[in-house]
Amino acid sequence: MLSTSEPNQKVSESQIAIDALTEVMEQFVSEWESRQSPPDLKDYVSVADPQNRFLLIELIKIDLEYRWQQFNFPRRILEYLDDFPILEKPEFPVDLLYEEFHLRRQNGFEVDPEEYIGFIPTANPQVRQLFDLDHAYCTTKMLNQSPQQAGSQFKPGDTVDDFELLTLLGKGAFANVFQARQNSMQRIVALKISEDSSNEPQTLAQLDHDNIVRVFDQRLLTNQKIRLLYMQYLPGGTLHSVVEIVRKTAPDERSGNMLVNALDQALDLRGESRPAESVTYQKFKSLSWSETICWLGIRLAQALDYAHHKGVLHRDIKPANVLLTAEGIPKLADFNISFSSHVSGTTPAAYFGGSLAYMSPEQLEAYDPTDTRRPESLDERSDLYSLGLMLAELLTGIRPFQAPSIQSNWSDLLKQMIHQRKTGISLSASPQHLPTNCPEHLVSVLQKCLSPDPADRWRSGAELASQLELCLNPRAQQILFPTSKSWFTKLKGWEVPLVILIVAIPNILAGLFNFFHNQKHIIEHLKNSQDAFWKIQSAINLIAYPTGLGLIGWLTWLLLRFAADHETSSKSDLQRNVIMQKRCLSLGHYAALICTAEWIIAGIAYPVSMHYAIGSLPATAYFHFLGSLLLCGLIAASYPFFGVTYFSLHMIYPRLIQNSDFTQLAPDSYQQLKRRSWVYLIMAFLVPTLSIASLAMINLDDKIAIGILTVAGTLGAVSIFRIFQTLQADLDALEELSRRVHSSRK
Repeated sequence: MLSTSEPNQKVSESQIAIDALTEVMEQFVSEWESRQSPPDLKDYVSVADPQNRFLLIELIKIDLEYRWQQFNFPRRILEYLDDFPILEKPEFPVDLLYEEFHLRRQNGFEVDPEEYIGFIPTANPQVRQLFDLDHAYCTTKMLNQSPQQAGSQFKPGDTVDDFELLTLLGKGAFANVFQARQNSMQRIVALKISEDSSNEPQTLAQLDHDNIVRVFDQRLLTNQKIRLLYMQYLPGGTLHSVVEIVRKTAPDERSGNMLVNALDQALDLRGESRPAESVTYQKFKSLSWSETICWLGIRLAQALDYAHHKGVLHRDIKPANVLLTAEGIPKLADFNISFSSHVSGTTPAAYFGGSLAYMSPEQLEAYDPTDTRRPESLDERSDLYSLGLMLAELLTGIRPFQAPSIQSNWSDLLKQMIHQRKTGISLSASPQHLPTNCPEHLVSVLQKCLSPDPADRWRSGAELASQLELCLNPRAQQILFPTSKSWFTKLKGWEVPLVILIVAIPNILAGLFNFFHNQKHIIEHLKNSQDAFWKIQSAINLIAYPTGLGLIGWLTWLLLRFAADHETSSKSDLQRNVIMQKRCLSLGHYAALICTAEWIIAGIAYPVSMHYAIGSLPATAYFHFLGSLLLCGLIAASYPFFGVTYFSLHMIYPRLIQNSDFTQLAPDSYQQLKRRSWVYLIMAFLVPTLSIASLAMINLDDKIAIGILTVAGTLGAVSIFRIFQTLQADLDALEELSRRVHSSRK
């Protein structure tokens, strides 16, 4: 870091970082505001050191604005050139010309754009656009702080209007924030003192959310052109202090207790008591760091979703703008540069700015005056990018994108950052920075937030919150987003054959048992029936099995085709998707119904066909055929239900929700499937018992058949019960997830 106590310290390019540059610039601003005459630029940069050229250009921008603002010490760019010849190498910085051009215009001078374009021998259309008189001005200053910031003359101990200033909580580019006592109400508030210029109060007045700082009211000091915005006082500090602790802690040692430590430090600093009895405060001590990130992210994503639905974009998401209550509940603050479509007289370009390190690529483009992108092109996905970047920094302790190397000018720096973000980055490429047992899905969720193309990001804060909620439910997460090592992932592409196999095996086994059973107990007692029975049995099986298995395979294929079309489609039919999700959850039920229907039909077809083939049958033969096929059919139906339901829930259902909001399906759908599972479980236990009892009543001497049914029924019942338990736990996890997300959206 550059030392603020030594402004003339020389720093090599390899040591310069954006934070260090900002520190020097802030000291320069402080000296400007505390002196009666301009500070000397040569005290801050070495004239002979060309590696400080970038810093020099940024300091000149600040110096220019202060001089023109005060108008006592105006200076032209050419005068800086006489003192600092390195400005011309490799070419004169366009951003300096741009700043002076607009400063002169703002101070009432008639300025000819060609006067400035003439400084640049190879001026291209983008440069000419900069000096277009109709072009909205957007500063190129790295330190976006205006001269004589409102509130800078106030200090703790002062009284302003109805407020007694206690401590300085923060100082930013647009305002100072104090802990203050409102005398008329006898309460502690956070008092923001700023110029009466932004629309922040009107913006915040629209917002009433548990995770957005609550604004009480505002007062205008018209004689001083100052606005006093007083709001909820939050003693827990900001997420910036949490980031500092994360950076000093090894990934394996991180836990929710770090947030508790940050809260304790902030509370001790402000003389506040610790909320030892708070459930939320105590909860963090038992959370892993990944779970803590999800918990914070859910609430911030919900706050953004609420603001976005109100037509408000934040545009400056960063750790310092997330305040914490004493219990650790996060609240979004500082809507100073936000844009609200519901506040009259505002435009997206007004007060446009933000923090470079957390900007989306499109916001950086809009911030670059040489780029054609305009602020009005930004939408909620830019805020979600910034939130994802901030959460990734909290998770890993480092910013996903490395600090860019300092180039010759501001525009080059922005273009380098834009290129970084458009190239993208893989968060999983550096597993050494991730906490122990970090969910793979959490990395994927944040990775999607950081997609270079806005179309590839989450579409809303609610959708992002749902995905983070999923990360807190490991079982539901494993179902909906199986890992690359999961068997269900490896079996992708084999869904139709596997479903057919799951249905075919129990039905074939049941068919074999039924064939030998009927042959022994019916056919052997009927004269001249052997050949007819073989022909009828072959015909019925050749029709029934292909028809039933083909129909089940076709239903499975329809679900998979919809899932494939849904993945590649740019438009999502939400209602159709919900219908297909319900069909997927009912696929096992459909398979069981198809199997049962075919066994019943066969139970009628066998005796009727035998009747026409060999003549009348004994009355008991008719009932024996129908009863045996019905019982075998019920046994064969219960097994496919559990097998297909479990398989479709883990292999097909996730495909249907990959590119949609997986919480569209209400908890009632999972409850219905759980109730249906109980019916089939009872059937799986009861029907074999009835079959054994029936067989015993018919012929007690048939010990082999009774033994086969007893062993098969017992093994099958145990297997079914284990699948039933697993299925119930899976559905409970999905139901809990769905309830939590649905309740958070009400």
